[in-house]
Amino acid sequence: MAISYDRRLSDKLLVAFDQACDQNFIPVAELLLRAIEIALTREGGPNRVDKRQDLGPVIAAYARLKELQDARARG
Repeated sequence: MAISYDRRLSDKLLVAFDQACDQNFIPVAELLLRAIEIALTREGGPNRVDKRQDLGPVIAAYARLKELQDARARG
């Protein structure tokens, strides 16, 4: 019996990414962003699992991580 999920894996990973950023847990945020990349690219073509049309939240995640990394580098 197949399990039906109501949210994409990448959406759940984005929520976890936001929590890691909110807690300033940059190493975990970096790993979660990498996991998002894998989830979005694991299967291409018309039968892909993640049929995300709007990449805005993913692009915003990269910007948010860059801001946190820059702030950490400045001390």
